Amino acid sequence: MDLSGFNRHPWLKWEQVEKFLGQKLPFAENGQTFLDNMTWVEGYVQDMLKKAMPGMDSGISAHNSAGAEIFETHEHVIIKVKIAKAEDPRALQVYVKSNQIKLTGFLSGKSQIVKLPTLVMPRTARVSYKQRLLQIRVRKRGLKENYVEAYIRY
Repeated sequence: MDLSGFNRHPWLKWEQVEKFLGQKLPFAENGQTFLDNMTWVEGYVQDMLKKAMPGMDSGISAHNSAGAEIFETHEHVIIKVKIAKAEDPRALQVYVKSNQIKLTGFLSGKSQIVKLPTLVMPRTARVSYKQRLLQIRVRKRGLKENYVEAYIRY
């Protein structure tokens, strides 16, 4: 199939597609047609993801507005928060909700909210403090949740 086959569709305007994508489409390189060589798509998608999520580093970790570094594994979300030298680590309190974590007990009296990238199970949270680094590990909420019977009152 060559490019002339695309001319049968008057509704398909390549100029509009190129304008939308923000770049020229690679037509007929080395005797190949547009559909034979789609390798350019991966680069385009990566560029769009970088523009849409500038705070993400290759999808592995992110820095939250509270200064927390967030990592995701298959089963857990791991949050690392650097604590200032002046802070008393024994005064800190960590509250876990399904979509965020609240840190309190700072000298300033303010609390920090860390938004999580996915839903978690709050009761599975494990928190450790070592060398001014607070680490919170929480199990992700599974996509397949079991039904829990709700009993009927008569």
